Amino acid sequence: MQIALPTFQCDLNRIFGGLASTVPDGPPGYGEFVFHHQVLPVPPASLSTDRIVIRKAGHSYNNWYRADGLWMFLNPRTCREFGLFLLACGFHGPLETTTLTLSHQESDIRRIVITADGVTLDNLPSGLSMKPFAMLYFVAETEKHPWVHDCCAHDLPRFALSNADASIATDEGWRNRDTIWIEGFSRGEFRFAELLLNAGCSWNTVREYQLEGDAGFRGVAPMSAELRVFLPGSFGWVWDGDEIPMPDIAS
Repeated sequence: MQIALPTFQCDLNRIFGGLASTVPDGPPGYGEFVFHHQVLPVPPASLSTDRIVIRKAGHSYNNWYRADGLWMFLNPRTCREFGLFLLACGFHGPLETTTLTLSHQESDIRRIVITADGVTLDNLPSGLSMKPFAMLYFVAETEKHPWVHDCCAHDLPRFALSNADASIATDEGWRNRDTIWIEGFSRGEFRFAELLLNAGCSWNTVREYQLEGDAGFRGVAPMSAELRVFLPGSFGWVWDGDEIPMPDIAS
């Protein structure tokens, strides 16, 4: 009798894997790709993956300040697919809130929520409203602290750590936060997606990225949780091989 082996469950791969295979892989300085809404799939309102694990941590500075920290584990393939998902959300709005469920039982973070854009001609805020048009992607080298020298804080990504309702009233609720909210796409979120595309290239030797707050090597916007990204081969990668183990379906 043949027993079917479990396979990973990843809507990121199912929806964005084909496009990821067409995006240039380098080496640095070679290959470009123009992203716009016509080449990116419309992200569904709900999708899931067991190929990303995000654990909660903290980062202490000078023994008197502690920043929220997130440790994200994923392999290069998923890195690029996740980057394409973020670009799709950025270029398509989204028209409705999109939730990426992180289904692996080792993940403290259970979902990433991209809020709906909601801007229409019938519902405009005061002042100038702009939408992304296109992004010319060039394959480029990366650094552990990718933006520490070259931009202001408001051009950096923001990862808002909260709960599924984005409403916390107690200390227990604060301790149990399990949701990352990305509210509105700015230049920072597009830069983070571009970083993921480069980080997932076959030639890339940088195995860890540290996006710290203003107390460290600045890499996130004000009020954001800090983020460390671990790829296979980094000191923080806790599993054998290049894949996160299959989840225990009994857990």
